[in-house]
Amino acid sequence: MGTANPAPGPLPGSESVAFCLRLRAGCEAEYQRRHDALWPDMRQALQDAGLLHYEIHLEPQSLLLFGFMVRRGNHDMDALPQHPAWQRWQRHMADILVQEDGLPLRVPLQRMFLLQAPNT
Repeated sequence: MGTANPAPGPLPGSESVAFCLRLRAGCEAEYQRRHDALWPDMRQALQDAGLLHYEIHLEPQSLLLFGFMVRRGNHDMDALPQHPAWQRWQRHMADILVQEDGLPLRVPLQRMFLLQAPNT
């Protein structure tokens, strides 16, 4: 789960990561259904690895999924591929996500702009 160029996150000691995935045509509703029913052990694995915030957005015309996560700076996300829940989840999602080398095609994104409210 290593990603290129994590950026400083919005919380002290955190970092943010953004990436794109591509959904297979006609799988929008199924993708939503599967995430609405995220397995408790998968949720726990992500949180235990240091995930603080995670959201995914769909651009429906291109079927690009934009993922944004905030994780602890001392995260353990790189160990997730060895976790049984993560491995099951990858197999569970393989039929609806575009794949490369047996995993979802994941393209890291670089932060190009940030606007934050001043501390008040």
